[in-house]
Amino acid sequence: MTDRANLLLAPDLENLSGFEAALAAGWFPDPRRAGDAAFIGAELRRLRQDRSKFLDDLSGKPPAGSAPPLLTTRLFCIWDGEFCGSISLRFQPGTEALPPEVAGHVGYSVVPWKQRNGYATAALSLLLDVAAREGLTRLVILCNWDNDASRRVIERNGGQLFKRGPHPSDGPDQIKLHFWLYPRPAT
Repeated sequence: MTDRANLLLAPDLENLSGFEAALAAGWFPDPRRAGDAAFIGAELRRLRQDRSKFLDDLSGKPPAGSAPPLLTTRLFCIWDGEFCGSISLRFQPGTEALPPEVAGHVGYSVVPWKQRNGYATAALSLLLDVAAREGLTRLVILCNWDNDASRRVIERNGGQLFKRGPHPSDGPDQIKLHFWLYPRPAT
């Protein structure tokens, strides 16, 4: 793995080609869509049709002239000289509360060929610094109850389990582990 200082990059047209290659290989950042070939194929076509618009959509930029969204999303590419995955921070400025349909403050996914190399753990650590700079003091992060790798990533970053159960963003039979994460104060 590369120097942690270079691990998170804001998506741009240059590193979008790595995102595109990952999509073409069947990866998608939302695990609920992973393996959904029709959806991923449609996203790949949309990306290739208008790269700038896709990048704006991916980055959560509202269309010109529209009201700013209530939910702010900071999306980053996990990078080691090539695309490794993505991680995002979702929040409402001024509060730690989230809309009920949002599955936690943090979402991340590492492409399968880069997994088990510490990328998710390092990226989450860096994202906690971003959260601190945004003034957030407590985050909620979820993982499926049987996703041991994700659970370890969260726990290595100080995650404290506070609930086990479904979340409105998934079906009632999908059991999640709900963790608190505490960003380090900004220095």
